[in-house]
Amino acid sequence: MRLGILPLNSSSASAQADLSDRSAASTTLPYGGAITLISTLDQLFALEAGWRKLELNGRGVQSVFQSFDWISSWCQTYMKGHEGPELMILAGHHNSELVFALPLMKNQSGPVRTLSWLTEPSGQYGDILLSPDQSATVWMHAAIAFLQQIKNVDIVRLRHVREDAKIHAYASQRLKCARLFEQAPCLDLTLFSSEADYEARYNSQQRKRRKKIKKSLEQHGAFEFQSLPPGVIADRAVAAAIAEKNEWLRLRGRRNVVMKCPRHTEFLKLLSRARSSSIETVTTQISVGGKPVSWEIGFRFNNTHFAYITSHVNKLTDLSPGRLHMDLSQRKALADGMKTFDLMVPNDHHKESWSSKMVGARDFYMPLSNRGKLFGWLYLEQIRPVMRKAYYQLPRQWLLAIQKIAGH
Repeated sequence: MRLGILPLNSSSASAQADLSDRSAASTTLPYGGAITLISTLDQLFALEAGWRKLELNGRGVQSVFQSFDWISSWCQTYMKGHEGPELMILAGHHNSELVFALPLMKNQSGPVRTLSWLTEPSGQYGDILLSPDQSATVWMHAAIAFLQQIKNVDIVRLRHVREDAKIHAYASQRLKCARLFEQAPCLDLTLFSSEADYEARYNSQQRKRRKKIKKSLEQHGAFEFQSLPPGVIADRAVAAAIAEKNEWLRLRGRRNVVMKCPRHTEFLKLLSRARSSSIETVTTQISVGGKPVSWEIGFRFNNTHFAYITSHVNKLTDLSPGRLHMDLSQRKALADGMKTFDLMVPNDHHKESWSSKMVGARDFYMPLSNRGKLFGWLYLEQIRPVMRKAYYQLPRQWLLAIQKIAGH
């Protein structure tokens, strides 16, 4: 059995020849199976039919972040020409049918060359795609053997691997843990057969709180919660939501590279216009007196609502419009037949009242060079967990001071 490979670029022809000649005797792929490297957008679009077929079966794609529409829209936005990261998808075919995919991309940060989940950090979870009749262990074993042959890469870094991900068992047993443990909160909407059941989840104090918020907002004008149609109106709302979100972050001394990216709005606009119906972009808005005060941008995929961005007008923070908006968004998801409302990592304190369970999520890595070993052990295992904990625990004034010193 051999591992097929397509060239990364024209300058890698000699490396391609070396890799193509190496036997993959250590792998146990089924007869007729092969791994191929996908490194161009044309090659990605050639996989579309097989990728979408995997989305339709029960084990293919669990989250919106590995769907073809999400990935293709992101790549078209962030991989224009020679800009951005390098596409590095490992595609597994069995008898010419796509049965496995490990969607990765190559980035360089300082001296370290990293393979990470494709679309990170826009994508919040990472996982493989896998046909129901295939073994994750078998295909991951072959994929790792393939990666170990690739030159000019120091480390494979897989963030936010959920405990229910198809790759989780393999990663837990075969890869190194980055010692960063998070929780992904979500609300199981199947617990409620009606909106009345949903309302019953609140205690009297919580109900009074939501009524008080709405009453306070109504003092500024007529209250309206609406779902915006895709197009110019929704685009305008998304831009406003991101602007207010960035201001909210700035006032608290925090940073979010996704929200700050000038291409982020372009990506969301392209995604909302994707020709496939596998993803539904849902943009909701609360207005008072005809003026927007809060927004939620979410994605519907496989009966799950992914709450991607929540935002509100910062001048009205004390009125807590976001709290009421989340309640209305979850009610809408229930009415629309969604089974899960995913609030995603990290598990911020304000998300707890909106969720019914937590799913653990971990970071894993695999060094491919001595530099990768040092980076993994020193930074991923030792330094980053401490820095991340401090980031979420430091008082606002400290974060603002750090931000000022750093010149942000």
